Amino acid sequence: MIEVSRQIPINEPGQPVLTRSDVWQGLVMKADNALPFVPAMTHCEVKSREGKNVLVREIEFRGERCHERVTLTPEQQVEFVRLDGSVLGTILNNIEEDEDGLGLRFSFKLTLAGEKDGSPAEKAYGETVEKDYLKAVDATLAAIRRLKGDRDALLKRYYETVDSMDMPAFKAMHTDNCKVFFANFPAAEGPEQIAGAIGQFWSTIGGLSHTIVNRWDHQNETVLELAVDYTRLDGSHVVLPCVSIVKPAGDKVAELRVFIDVAPIYAPAAAEAEPAE
Repeated sequence: MIEVSRQIPINEPGQPVLTRSDVWQGLVMKADNALPFVPAMTHCEVKSREGKNVLVREIEFRGERCHERVTLTPEQQVEFVRLDGSVLGTILNNIEEDEDGLGLRFSFKLTLAGEKDGSPAEKAYGETVEKDYLKAVDATLAAIRRLKGDRDALLKRYYETVDSMDMPAFKAMHTDNCKVFFANFPAAEGPEQIAGAIGQFWSTIGGLSHTIVNRWDHQNETVLELAVDYTRLDGSHVVLPCVSIVKPAGDKVAELRVFIDVAPIYAPAAAEAEPAE
């Protein structure tokens, strides 16, 4: 049996910092389609799903096609069990954390058909597979960093555009079928409806500025806790708490849900207290 276990540090100096959630998103995407993450794999297709966290996929690795059952333990582990082919066994991807920070451990216990334990052929195959998986871990972390960087750039550009109240630029940042749900206003779909709805809202304020308080990234969306500083038409300000859910699609937004109570914007600014008689 070929047994290997190696941990790779996730946050090396000089690299964008990844959270456990960031890494987990990447592992989920790799489970669905490993081709962007595993250089030695040339085919990957999900054949069936068993609930939310188990799938069976067909892969081609080093020229051989086989099937794997993939089991996801959220934020912790992905297990790959080979179901057929000349190499059987289990491969694990684990997110670990210790005093040195986050690490991504890959482990495998594999048997090579027709070879005795410890044979030269088995040892040679094990060395080759270990190199392949080291490359796969590096490629996986690099892909996750790219994805996080792309999302960082999109969110930064999106809220800079909103805060500038630049309507042409704002319209251009939404997909053709984008949906926006803002406060308790009717949903708007498509850039024209979105521009009309948000433009009408912008006409009732003097300006706005978003500050991100907390952020939670998931595979297909980002949840933001925001503090929004609104400038009223009379020049006074009110800062309101807000939660937004953003679903990216490449360099555009495919859906936006904004949970906020905008009533305080239109309440009279608090008057200075009258001195006691």
